[in-house]
Amino acid sequence: MQTTLKAGSATANITPPLGTRIPGGFRPRYAENVDDELFAKAVVIDNGATRIAIVTCDLIAIPEQVANAAKTRIADRCGIPAAHVMVNATHTHTAVAIADLLGVDADTDYTEWVPLKIADAVELAVWRLQPARVGFASVNEARITFNRRWHMKDGTVRFNPGVNNPDLVKPTGTIDPEVAMLFVEAEDGTPISAVANFSLHYIGTDNSNALSADYFGHFDRLMRHYLGDTCISLLWNAASGQINNTDFSGQTKWTASGHQQAVKMANVLAGHFITEMQFMEMHDTLDLSGELATLTFQRKQITAEDLKVAEQVLSVPQGTYNGYETGPFSWVVGQPIPQALVDVYARECQRLAKLPAQMTAPIQVLRLGEAAIVALPGEVFVETGMNIKSKSDASPTFLVSLANGYIGYICTDKALTEEGGYETWAAKSSLPAVGTVPAMEALVASLLDECKAV
Repeated sequence: MQTTLKAGSATANITPPLGTRIPGGFRPRYAENVDDELFAKAVVIDNGATRIAIVTCDLIAIPEQVANAAKTRIADRCGIPAAHVMVNATHTHTAVAIADLLGVDADTDYTEWVPLKIADAVELAVWRLQPARVGFASVNEARITFNRRWHMKDGTVRFNPGVNNPDLVKPTGTIDPEVAMLFVEAEDGTPISAVANFSLHYIGTDNSNALSADYFGHFDRLMRHYLGDTCISLLWNAASGQINNTDFSGQTKWTASGHQQAVKMANVLAGHFITEMQFMEMHDTLDLSGELATLTFQRKQITAEDLKVAEQVLSVPQGTYNGYETGPFSWVVGQPIPQALVDVYARECQRLAKLPAQMTAPIQVLRLGEAAIVALPGEVFVETGMNIKSKSDASPTFLVSLANGYIGYICTDKALTEEGGYETWAAKSSLPAVGTVPAMEALVASLLDECKAV
């Protein structure tokens, strides 16, 4: 028998010290300032029989070992099993080196510390559990996101090819305009949490050496402004591996940039939320369940010739290796790696060659009544997310990228075999080989079936 829902929310500050490495580019950057603090933001929902916890961190990614360490502590201190806990990253590019990403090595002191703070956010939310109601909504917003991968006149596919580039032909695909929403309020109507799910990689800030939660943080602060400080708001990145805020066709002309643009875009989503919450059907009982499974996939193959080329690249001064028209590695399709970056990928070849040829990653589904959360461990292409949602019986289906682990870009088979481009280049930020997406979609479908609402 169900009892009245209880819910609580809380935050924990996860800002690293100045001087820490910042990932998100091809070369190391170092934090010299803090534009805004980074947080782990948690919401816990309990129906009397089952308790689930969702934690969103202002980080570029969540490695599996970090998520698992946090989940172990949450299980020990809060009694919530790992299958009922989702830990995800927003994908801000101005956070801390949480993993080995391209030319930036992980900050191991931070990765050992931050699971404690992630778990703290959940434990604090548990302490704040109170009778609550939960509502859901979904609308479309197609004006602020764009596909950043374009077919070019030379037959290649390039990402971020430049606005009004005369060699543009057409984007490689579509966008996902859905804004899915979850709102939690106390019995007296006091807001507890607002959760939005949208496909937009990130916006960017004014200083790439200043720590910031980017537009994900602005969304939380705007929602607190509108709804009060009791409302802790999470913005989940949907399938947005190749989706950003720049219209390369030139038809949409933004007049702002950096934090100013991030605030504008966060306001768009906040505006949708404030409107839709007025019409939500609020539930004081919900069936809750969760399933966690393991995806087995092949990583991109690194050949002996790749390693030989990598050694040659790294034997000459940075940026001087030249003379290649394709590749220069076996896994490069279409656009060759630019000369200025070939050393980065030479090192990635060496890193990947040391990893197992067959790897695993977590896939999770959480069910909240008629709604479902699908949590995937990387930067998922928009086509994959839309395909999963189209086959789901849940309403809405929240497609959450960068959750419970990180295997980098999870590219479609077409991107890997026919299109190529940056997202497909072998690296710790792009591990999966051909066949990963079909296997992942099949596993998600089975988990959704296991977690069907009763």
